[in-house]
Amino acid sequence: MLTRDGVIARYILAFSFFFLSGSGMITGTLAMISGVLAIVELGTAILKYSPIYELYAIRKAKSKTHRKDKVC
Repeated sequence: MLTRDGVIARYILAFSFFFLSGSGMITGTLAMISGVLAIVELGTAILKYSPIYELYAIRKAKSKTHRKDKVC
């Protein structure tokens, strides 16, 4: 779950990506990538969920269990 500051940052990033591709400052493939990134950031802001945080939590949980299994 994203914090309020994280959600605000996602909205700002989404607006920036939309602005770059919509204003014509970037064109072609780079504009397409910017539009896709804007949609992803807007989706994570609306849902207050980030898959990166989820992957980090899973990896952290696995590393804790992996450390417990090791015997020195």
